[in-house]
Amino acid sequence: MVKVRGLVLSTAFLAACVVGSPAAHAAAACEWVTTPLPVPAGVVFYGVYAASDSGEWVLGHGENASYEKGTFVWRNGMPTGEFIPQLGTVGDVNDSGVLVSNVGDAGYRIGNGVRERLEPAPGTSWSWGEHINNGGDVAGMSGLRGPLLVWPAGSTTPRELPNTRNGPDRVVKGIDDDGNVVAVEYGPPEKWSSHVWDRDGNRTALEPLAADHRAEVEFIRNGRIFGRSAPHDGQRPGTVVEWGLDGEIVRTFPEFSRPVDANASGHVLGQVSVEGEHNAVWREPGQLDTPPGVHGLVLADSGDVYGNARKDNELQPRHARCG
Repeated sequence: MVKVRGLVLSTAFLAACVVGSPAAHAAAACEWVTTPLPVPAGVVFYGVYAASDSGEWVLGHGENASYEKGTFVWRNGMPTGEFIPQLGTVGDVNDSGVLVSNVGDAGYRIGNGVRERLEPAPGTSWSWGEHINNGGDVAGMSGLRGPLLVWPAGSTTPRELPNTRNGPDRVVKGIDDDGNVVAVEYGPPEKWSSHVWDRDGNRTALEPLAADHRAEVEFIRNGRIFGRSAPHDGQRPGTVVEWGLDGEIVRTFPEFSRPVDANASGHVLGQVSVEGEHNAVWREPGQLDTPPGVHGLVLADSGDVYGNARKDNELQPRHARCG
């Protein structure tokens, strides 16, 4: 076990920390082929913002030919023709093409054209869905101060995560296929904290590095939790880290300033603090592979990257395939 707070670091942990600078990466692990995602005629595209783990389903904001703002859906690289008006803000999509949408004061699970209203927690008036896993479980909340909720697949009645009513503002950051939920709790900067809840509702705090004061979780994938360990004073940047389900730091990513996504192969997409460089893929310490012609926002299990690029002062959806 890595005891970061006690500064007892394993050999594996130290090896993960000692990496080259962004300017000295190993050779690219694949040859990228970057192509645009087709945009229907008359559509103004605003940006890709979510995709399924497989990359089969991709979601993007835009404006249709009738000047309505909303979400467009691609499947296997082609537009489906589905358009969700801006009134229904979509947050996520799973490998079965089931979406999470929020309309007014209610969250919805949408699959095969059927909308299921996600019921609020007892004593609250509205629900909000944030993320969906491949089994169909949705994680979200009722109110900024909780409670945090999980709507199990096949049910619109929420399961409340223990001890998440009242207190600080909270934001759900993800749910993985085993039902583990991660969220960040805000308050005074020195008191920000992040936790993971297992399927049974047991809560574990995510620990920052010994020199830091807060943990800022970003997402979870297959039991791997990503975010930043940060100081409370803002005088120096935080460190991108990966936690295990026990709340302990597994490794750091000095290559990145922010984690963006991860896939089932253990690869990580992250933001690189180098002017003009696009988000890059990490496969092992010291190696960053940057797909050309796309600012990557999603890393699929296939290794493909989905994101945006600007051309002629317009944003375009792009797909980079790792050959």
